[in-house]
Amino acid sequence: MVELVEMTVDPVIIKVKQNSPEIKRYYFLDENKDIIVMAKFAEVRKDTDETAHYEVSYDLAHAETDGSGVFLVPFAVESVETGMIQHDKLFWEPGTDNAGILLSFDDDFLEVWKNNFDLFERYNATVTFFVQGEYSPFCNEALERGYDVGYHSLNHLNLPKVTRASFNKQTLSAVDKFRNSGVPLNSFAYPFGLSQPWMHDVLFRTYKILRGYGVTFRLYHSAQIRDGYIISKALDNTLFKKDEDFKATVDLMLRTVKFIGDDMILPLTTHDISDTADWGIKPQRLEYFLQSANDLQLKFYRYRDFID
Repeated sequence: MVELVEMTVDPVIIKVKQNSPEIKRYYFLDENKDIIVMAKFAEVRKDTDETAHYEVSYDLAHAETDGSGVFLVPFAVESVETGMIQHDKLFWEPGTDNAGILLSFDDDFLEVWKNNFDLFERYNATVTFFVQGEYSPFCNEALERGYDVGYHSLNHLNLPKVTRASFNKQTLSAVDKFRNSGVPLNSFAYPFGLSQPWMHDVLFRTYKILRGYGVTFRLYHSAQIRDGYIISKALDNTLFKKDEDFKATVDLMLRTVKFIGDDMILPLTTHDISDTADWGIKPQRLEYFLQSANDLQLKFYRYRDFID
């Protein structure tokens, strides 16, 4: 099961090192946009007292678990100096830290979202609703249930293509009504995720956090979110034609967030909650996602959690 290629570092040391704070894991996306998780470490050779350097790559997509909360993660260690590679498996038990999910829902599916409050609360999932249009009492009810509410424009127009006057109307005209009704609206999500730099300057006078939208996996430190502009990855049905594709992607994304740990946060966004909506998530997929995040002890954050 485990293939070992002889190296100048003790396999026991390698395994111990994997769970040491001195190993800083990181990720990047390869040319196919697949997530690659790696780490680097150094070890003093006993025979020469010279320092040897190693690179570790982890195969989180094929991590195995028996449901007890412990994972077997395949990994490979390569010697930078010699190119020799050792393969093994790491026992990984996700613990408690600040790694988490920043989950949001866009548009005007107010009744659908409300009908899923109980589902969110079953998994202790506090989410953010970026509402479109005029003020609705839904916003106060969502806040009372512990959720967050941001704004998603008046009519969901392509903002880079409208006049400055229309831009102001779409993004700012309804804010006072919300705030006078007890809804702070501290965050704003660009329709279609589209924006231009000057828009940030205008909207930061009214909102604390601005959010784009895309299909690429991105992790942020909490300080980066507080800086004010982030891009959130889509979870919509249109991106996942098969349930198994959705589950495989979710498993890898969530394991990556937790495995890197620290205060890494993954912003994710969808819209409707429906079996048939392209721009939305199937109910069974949503529950799979919430359950998987819970199993990994990932925290659920709201946008307002990053407002100082």
